[in-house]
Amino acid sequence: MNNTNDFNLKKVLPAVLTIAIGMLLVMMDVTLPHIQSAFHQNLSNSQWVITAYTLAMATVIPFAGFLGDRFSDKKVFALAIIFFTIASFLAANAHSLQSLIIWRIAQGLTGGVVAPIGIGMSFKIIPMEKRGSMMGLLGLPMLLAPTIGPALSGFLVKHFNWSTVFLINLPVGILALIFVLLFLPNFPANKASKIDLKGTLLSPFAFPILIYGVHVGTDKGWSNPTALSFVGLGIIMLLLFIIVELRVENPLLHLRAFAIPEFTKGISLMWLNQIVVFGAMLLVPLYLQNVVGLSSENTGLIMVPQAIASFLGMTIGGRIFDKFGTKAAVLPGFILGALSLSLFSQIKPSSSLAFTLCAIVLLGLSQGLVNMQVNNHALQSVPMKNISRVTPLTNEMMQVVNSFAIAFLTAFLSGQIKKQTGLSPLQANLTAFHHTFYLLLIFVSFGFILSLFLRKKVKA
Repeated sequence: MNNTNDFNLKKVLPAVLTIAIGMLLVMMDVTLPHIQSAFHQNLSNSQWVITAYTLAMATVIPFAGFLGDRFSDKKVFALAIIFFTIASFLAANAHSLQSLIIWRIAQGLTGGVVAPIGIGMSFKIIPMEKRGSMMGLLGLPMLLAPTIGPALSGFLVKHFNWSTVFLINLPVGILALIFVLLFLPNFPANKASKIDLKGTLLSPFAFPILIYGVHVGTDKGWSNPTALSFVGLGIIMLLLFIIVELRVENPLLHLRAFAIPEFTKGISLMWLNQIVVFGAMLLVPLYLQNVVGLSSENTGLIMVPQAIASFLGMTIGGRIFDKFGTKAAVLPGFILGALSLSLFSQIKPSSSLAFTLCAIVLLGLSQGLVNMQVNNHALQSVPMKNISRVTPLTNEMMQVVNSFAIAFLTAFLSGQIKKQTGLSPLQANLTAFHHTFYLLLIFVSFGFILSLFLRKKVKA
């Protein structure tokens, strides 16, 4: 089905939309506002609702490739949606914070396989010459979830109840399952596929432990003994995992992909861009609320144009990718990102709404032009026979990069605020935000320089 001569938009489009809906279902549940007040718990305890979900996903993602190969992608994708939807129903009916955390773990353990298997299936469905324009649809959940998700969740909690954040998953999950049964092609299972036992034992002690250590460090400071212990142990286990995976014949994650130059360049650009994306998702709402004084609801509404601009940029970028290659889309994307961050580094509480929206829209266009294009560039350089073990790799590494990005930028912003002695609290905050936006501008500059070395077209 991945031959251009066999390309049929009426067959491929429903399948790609089905995968996108499944990914959106899982990604919309990353945060849950006001859980602290709902269960009358302190912030440290309530934060486990988010942390447990993240750690559960990090635990199961490395197994996605094996599960898809062994039992067929379509079957595992469908079962993941079924159990994620059931877990959402149970989470909505949780009567204590402890029971909610248990069902959040269940959500993470089932939802973690959806994105890597979904992206892997899309590469099997979409021919190479159409991947840029078609796979832009798969980037939509990645854009909507962090931008629209908090605003929608805040609205539901304010006007209804915290449980509606989970209940809304039920119709989406049922719709996704129906679409899976109707539109996804059957992929043959490889009954002879064997699991990497050494990797299976090491994986749960590498990624989740490392990510948890980063979460603790972000929350309690990097001098905290628990944070240092878990980060150190996580790094050691990760190194052992890498050594094992490079030696076995059928690894959980195809780490040998890093020997492919275009994959390494593409994945490095993904990481740089992700730091900017998560940095913006962290900094801009914080600035609007803490410096400008907007409510969380109004902040969410102001961020909506970013998602719209991102989708527009992704649509345009996908077509440029198909016709002219990765570099033609990514270089303008990083330039727009630099312009946006330059505006943010000069922004003030007195700045007009038009100035703020201009910076937000430019950032959205930048993300749209860069995000899926560098992802496609990296994955397209890998032989198709290894794609099912590479998509879990890129997804797992994104979990790690996102955690480190949030931790690093939060620590940098806090440090900058403390350094602004002699200034009023408002001016200290404003200066610290400006310096942090300058830091993101440096990451964008590195991305632009690295993009210059990309090959125009890649083919495994």
